[in-house]
Amino acid sequence: MTFNLDHLKQELLDYIEAEGFAVFRCQPGSLESVPTIYWDSESFPDYKSFLGVAKVSEARIVVFADREFEATEIDDALEQLEDCEFGRDEHRSIERNLTDLRAFAGRTCSLEIAFDYKSRMYVFELVTDWFQTFLDLSELLMAAAPTGNDDEEEEEGGSDSSFGGYYSKN
Repeated sequence: MTFNLDHLKQELLDYIEAEGFAVFRCQPGSLESVPTIYWDSESFPDYKSFLGVAKVSEARIVVFADREFEATEIDDALEQLEDCEFGRDEHRSIERNLTDLRAFAGRTCSLEIAFDYKSRMYVFELVTDWFQTFLDLSELLMAAAPTGNDDEEEEEGGSDSSFGGYYSKN
């Protein structure tokens, strides 16, 4: 689902304040370390319904975060692409897709609103289709990136069990 989050961001903030909630602005991704329950924003993209639940639960504060897509993210992904061993056609396709995403630099790519109820954060998140494409490509690049410690693993006779390269979609 495609969203113009630049326009929706101000509409959402105005609505939150009009409904009598206090807005607490946080950094995107700040809620990842707390128990969260995500609203099915794909099937129910209306933030007013989500805020209706917040109101019924007597929430007084709504946490708000937005993320702007930066051109440096594309630059980093293109650098990472050079280290990956894809076939020529796949390499060109990924490079073209990343380059096409430059048109979105400076635009809002995700919005998150949340409220606390009984020690759980209830979260409504919207992500643009084009940013989801970027996340998918980034995940592909991370999976294909050389680990850089193949010699160490052979010498130790084992493998690293850490979650290196994990990239959250939240």
